[in-house]
Amino acid sequence: GGEAALSDAAPPPADAARGRAPELLAREVSRRRVLCLHGFRASGEMLSLSLGPLTRALGGTYDFTFVDAPTAASGPAEPGVPEGLLGYEWWGDPGGEYDTAWRPAYEHGFDVAMARLAALAAGGRGGSGEGGEGGEG
Repeated sequence: GGEAALSDAAPPPADAARGRAPELLAREVSRRRVLCLHGFRASGEMLSLSLGPLTRALGGTYDFTFVDAPTAASGPAEPGVPEGLLGYEWWGDPGGEYDTAWRPAYEHGFDVAMARLAALAAGGRGGSGEGGEGGEG
């Protein structure tokens, strides 16, 4: 019956970390990586500043990476953002109004944004717009 099935169960799989340097394993277990992507016509630096209290509170456990989208902002930033701050777009309608220009994702820049994210996932720097990359909060 059920007892026999339990006793015949295969042993648990071998520890996947066996043979790895203890300090490397401890670092992998103790620190998680978080990729932080800013909003439309913003930047990694702006997001890093906004999330500063959170990144400081969690900095011992998480590694935060803030990146800029691959395309420089082609229009005005969100109302309330001081003029002169560099912003970037992951995609959007070039020169369009802030409230609506982000909607046509597949027409302007979506493929470039996806290529950038794929390069980041693969460990590369991923093209242009490096201003906020690698920053920790």
